[in-house]
Amino acid sequence: MTNFTPHTRVLIDTDADFDDYLAMLYLLKHPAVQVTGITVTGTGDVHLTPGVRNISNMLTLLDDPAALKIPVARGAQAPMIYSNTFPGSDRTAANEHYNAEFPSTNPTPTLDCAHTFLRDYFINSTTPTTVLCIGGGSNYGKLFESAKNDPELHAALQKNITRIVMMGGNLLPEFTPPGFAGAEGNIQATMQPTPYYTNKVAEWNIFVDVRGAEEIFSSGIPITLVALNATQQVPITDAFVAQIKQINNPATNFLYAVLTSSTIKGGIGKYLDFWDPLAACVLTTPSLVTTQTLPLRVEQQLNEEDDKSGMIIVDKQRGHLLDVALSANASAVYNTYLEIIAR
Repeated sequence: MTNFTPHTRVLIDTDADFDDYLAMLYLLKHPAVQVTGITVTGTGDVHLTPGVRNISNMLTLLDDPAALKIPVARGAQAPMIYSNTFPGSDRTAANEHYNAEFPSTNPTPTLDCAHTFLRDYFINSTTPTTVLCIGGGSNYGKLFESAKNDPELHAALQKNITRIVMMGGNLLPEFTPPGFAGAEGNIQATMQPTPYYTNKVAEWNIFVDVRGAEEIFSSGIPITLVALNATQQVPITDAFVAQIKQINNPATNFLYAVLTSSTIKGGIGKYLDFWDPLAACVLTTPSLVTTQTLPLRVEQQLNEEDDKSGMIIVDKQRGHLLDVALSANASAVYNTYLEIIAR
């Protein structure tokens, strides 16, 4: 068993997709992590109201009175720009938490405004916090935008956010450094058999709010971007699902039900990767991935006939320096994840 030194304070921003549950439960079980709040965005997979309820009730899986008191806050109802959304069937499944059961209803009330919660949190913080962004970037995009006219908040964010670890984006082959594999977008792949977007170059977390992502990139906060280039090297396989089943604790039983639900099981071993849980693992164990520091920006322009909005561009003139995870040690990732989720 690995020795851990507590505690890294972590705020999670989520759209409550199936892989978000994998990521959040890993951090909630990690002995070196203290999750100090969860903000939910309605600009990703889940709709906002059921998403907030689901994340609050997810905390009952931990059988820990302290976990029930972790603040869960209602975030953005719309992206900062455009109106890109997941397919309706995917959103319905996320709203219904993939028909997997929570043990009970969390009695702790949720918070009505993520922006107010985050502003108060960072201004009053005495200990720096790491942020995990595993949904569309609307909540933190709006927070950083508002900080431009709020000097107190701007100073608090710069002082009290240690790093943002963000699952999102992909470097196309033409932008990928030598020695690393390029990654196409995943909009088309996850909308089969009838894609309704023309975009072939973006990744979903960036695509749903391209301006929100750019606001985060330009925030001046150190960022580790866990891109599809790395996550595609860690597929969710039948063997991984079988290992989750064998652990047999409340969290893994829930995860197994999600992974074998009618919406998710068809993608196992095909197009579903360790998207958000890889970002969570990188937050605690950065050595699991190889990173490159690159100047990146997010394409903002929308062209519905040949859409490239959300494309991640290496741009020495206008880009912002980010550490980009471009490859991953798959066996080490699986082992790291399973060690913690079994605790």
